[in-house]
Amino acid sequence: MAKVKKIKKSYPMEYTGNIIIFILCLIIFFPVALVLAMKNLKVLRGKKHKSLFYRGSYGWLIFWTIIFFPIAIILLLINGVDLVEESA
Repeated sequence: MAKVKKIKKSYPMEYTGNIIIFILCLIIFFPVALVLAMKNLKVLRGKKHKSLFYRGSYGWLIFWTIIFFPIAIILLLINGVDLVEESA
């Protein structure tokens, strides 16, 4: 007979990307970690997942974050970011 697992309390966040790269970026270069968190972080509320979606190219955003961080902020403002809500 299989064991049934019950979740008493679930953690309210989930990172869907490569966690090793994320941790390395947190240690080495924090602005890139912010972009990775924006791209791959989901906040869990009940049965809904909330995340951010950047309307531009993540490649250019990461490139400008590495080269000159204020240009990445300008790209975020120009292209915009959407708040996406998914039902589980």
